[in-house]
Amino acid sequence: MRSIMAMDNLIIDAVITWVDGSDRQHYEKRLNILREHKERGDKELPTGRDETRFIDNKELEFCIKSIRKFAPWIRTIHIVTDNQRPDFFTVQYQEKFRIQVVDHKDIFKSFEWALPTFNSRTIETALWRIPDLADHFIYFNDDFILTADVKPEHFFPEGKVLLRGTWNSIKNYGPFRLKLNEIGSILSKKFLGITRSMHLLQQIISARLAGFDKQYYRSPHVPHPVYRPTLSKFFDEHMYEFKKNIRFRFRNMEQFSAIFLANHLELKNGNAVLQNPDDFLMLNGEMDVSFTLNSKLKKIEQGEIKFVCLQGFEMYSEGNQTKIKKVLNCLFD
Repeated sequence: MRSIMAMDNLIIDAVITWVDGSDRQHYEKRLNILREHKERGDKELPTGRDETRFIDNKELEFCIKSIRKFAPWIRTIHIVTDNQRPDFFTVQYQEKFRIQVVDHKDIFKSFEWALPTFNSRTIETALWRIPDLADHFIYFNDDFILTADVKPEHFFPEGKVLLRGTWNSIKNYGPFRLKLNEIGSILSKKFLGITRSMHLLQQIISARLAGFDKQYYRSPHVPHPVYRPTLSKFFDEHMYEFKKNIRFRFRNMEQFSAIFLANHLELKNGNAVLQNPDDFLMLNGEMDVSFTLNSKLKKIEQGEIKFVCLQGFEMYSEGNQTKIKKVLNCLFD
């Protein structure tokens, strides 16, 4: 078990993965790979190649602003990209917000055969290899937004890792169940416009890799605190698992999540503090109607929520997009 560390001396970074799928160079790169791999593998996610996975809805700026407003104690924000750069990233902006841009080539050094990749699970597997990354870091998707003041102990109480979620029973995903899920994903996307990511299966595979066979700790879409040496040690000892997980260009049902693997390794080692995720909510353009959206925005305005995940922003009506932007902009005034 790690020794308890004084919070005043804890250096904490943020890591954000970002892609702009509309960038012509990135789009052509993806097309070339799609031409090489026209047929999906048996266990590739049906939605893994969808355009929605690569859309940039400008949430990144909200994410960065929220970190600097509500977590100013974070040392460096590392933005992980594929040879890209947001338009608003001037030298002055990066200095002001203490941002370091990290290219995929930096984290896949000596494993360049895995590039280019269009798979967030593959990218997450190598985040611990970011140069000069603090041992304690918080992983954000670019659509994660802080909406209230947070302190280091909201992520690393007494140097441990705080996990938000609940325990669930591990279910077996045999060939029949996997096929049903695949059909369900296709039908959900076609008729309901809902993108399914097999998120729970990914968490179950990660838990099993850490040695859990009956229960897994299910976490929602929140910023995830990670102790970098835990992943470094695991992959040093299990390099086969690292190489196996990064070989997929697009999401695959055989993959684990390095983030959820880290969660379960901390649980196994007694280095985790557990908390119900009652300070989080998701805004989802594929699911929300005006009534549910208004209710959620009210909670944000009243300061009841610390974390928001903004998914499928492009699916909201223009009016609802304006509402969301207004509420979020008011947070940063």
